[in-house]
Amino acid sequence: MPWWRRVHLPYVLALCVLLPPAVGVPWWLERQAMLDQGTMPPSPALVSGSTADLAGSEWELRGMAVGESGATAGPPEGTELVDAVFRVTPSDDTASELLESSCRFRVIDARDRSWEPTPSFSGREMPEDVMTPSFGGCTDPDRERIAAGSDQSLVVPFLVPKDAVDSLRFEVRVPTSTKADAPKPAAVLFPHPDRQVNEKEETASRGDGADASD
Repeated sequence: MPWWRRVHLPYVLALCVLLPPAVGVPWWLERQAMLDQGTMPPSPALVSGSTADLAGSEWELRGMAVGESGATAGPPEGTELVDAVFRVTPSDDTASELLESSCRFRVIDARDRSWEPTPSFSGREMPEDVMTPSFGGCTDPDRERIAAGSDQSLVVPFLVPKDAVDSLRFEVRVPTSTKADAPKPAAVLFPHPDRQVNEKEETASRGDGADASD
């Protein structure tokens, strides 16, 4: 009997061919199911400027305010209060519904540390047309669905270590489906507002240089 029959080589080869798909396909299906259900966070799409389209809405990171607590007690020692200022505009009724169902925020620093919004300063007085999202979705100040085509300003507060402030990036996550059991969230990641300004200045200076050379 040939040696390769004695070691059952055909069976070994068959296992080598069949085993990876048998193991990999269930893992991929489980991962996809977790992404669809929102139990596994999606990888955010990187934004190069200050605006991005997400689930039928236009998002704009208008800037960030540091240390403006507007409260009697400031942040704990060693931390800073960072208010992220967004403007969101749903393009249609479906986008409005998705915003109302859920919108989540997170900040990430250069060391990949991340923080969720803080409820500690949620009681601050805000302008009448500004909304601070709660644990639910994004609505207007009357807790009504944001009308399609209407702008809504949002202020999202974070408490972060002082050494993280200069490198913060801002993540927004919303569902892309109205199905409660499969919201299929998607996310975008905005750069630090100072970097947005620097990029615009560099672009303008390159344009001026080109004009001068002409």
